[in-house]
Amino acid sequence: MSKGERSRSAGRFPGPCVWAFAGAILCIAGSTVGAAQTAGPENAYNDELMHLPTEGRAAKLADHLGVWCIGVKPFFMGVTKEGAAKGYAYWSVTCAGAGSYMIQITPEGQGAAVDCRTLKESGQGRECYKAF
Repeated sequence: MSKGERSRSAGRFPGPCVWAFAGAILCIAGSTVGAAQTAGPENAYNDELMHLPTEGRAAKLADHLGVWCIGVKPFFMGVTKEGAAKGYAYWSVTCAGAGSYMIQITPEGQGAAVDCRTLKESGQGRECYKAF
C-alpha cells in the first residue's frame, strides 16, 4: 500500500477480516503469554528494533499497521519463548492524533496489528502497553 493510499484510509482497518485476525492473534498470544520474557536471538527483526532510538522504533512499528500513522510511544510487551508462536515479538504503538495498536512481529519480520480497544474488549485480560 502506498503512502497516498494509507493517508486515504487513515484511522480505519483494512476490512472485516480484522475481527478474525484479532481472534487469531489473541489465540496465539494467549497460548504463550506465560512463557514470554525479554527479547532474544529468536527474532532478529525484534533485536534490530531494540537497538533503534525511540523515534526509529515508532516509525518501523507504524509501517506494520496498514493505516497512515506517525508512530509515537513504542512499548515492548514481550517475546514468546516456546509454543506455536515461539519468537513472536509483541509491541504497542500509538499513532499521533489517533489510535493505539498492538503489533505482533514474526521472526521473519512480518507484522500484524490489532487495535488496542479491540484487544482490551476481546483479549481475555490482555491489553496494550502491558508487559507479559
